[in-house]
Amino acid sequence: VIASLKAGETVLDLGSGGGFDCFLAAKRVGPTGRVIGVDMTPEMVSRARENAAKMASENIEFRLGEIEHLPVSDGSVDIIISNCVINLSPDKEGVYREAFRVLKPGGR
Repeated sequence: VIASLKAGETVLDLGSGGGFDCFLAAKRVGPTGRVIGVDMTPEMVSRARENAAKMASENIEFRLGEIEHLPVSDGSVDIIISNCVINLSPDKEGVYREAFRVLKPGGR
């Protein structure tokens, strides 16, 4: 999935943890793109923000939130990525409902 990202896209990582996949995505979408990482644990969001500061990553933002209630605007994301997180949610229908809400028309 990371390899399919294009310059200028907005990427959302569900359950971003320390931000590893976000940093890979940020390189692919470049300075005109944007990456949003969402994680439900304050410790991981803090760690990801520290990592972003160390790497001087300006096109990444980490937000505290649950994937069943995303802190992301409607129709604002081109692509959603997630690495071994959706399966942990007890409300998968809620996760997918939120995914469709935040995706732009034609998003993936």
